[in-house]
Amino acid sequence: MVVKIGTAKSIKLTTGTDSQYQQGEVEEKFTHLQESLQEHGIEFTWKFSDVIHDREIRLDNGWLIKIGRGFDIYQKPESWFMVGANDHDLRPCLETKVDIFKP
Repeated sequence: MVVKIGTAKSIKLTTGTDSQYQQGEVEEKFTHLQESLQEHGIEFTWKFSDVIHDREIRLDNGWLIKIGRGFDIYQKPESWFMVGANDHDLRPCLETKVDIFKP
C-alpha cells in the first residue's frame, strides 16, 4: 500500500523475535523487502528489540496510529490458491482496535 498510494521516503521498523533462529529468518526476508522497496525509492531499515510490545505507526506529520494486534489481523489462508490468499479485501480478519490520534 505504501508503494501504490503512499508518499513515504523511508520506513523504520523496530520489532522483536522469539529466538536467534527466527531473527535470522526474519533478517533474510527483511533484506529482500529492503531491496524491493529500494526499487521504488523507499529506504527500509530495521532493528530488533527485546523489550518492545506496543504496536504503533508514527507518521512524519505528527499522527500516531496504535494497532492492538499489529499487522497480524488477517487470518492465514488454508492454501495460497484460495480466494483471498493475495487480496486482503477477501481474506477473513481477526477483530482488533485501531486508535488514530495526533498527540
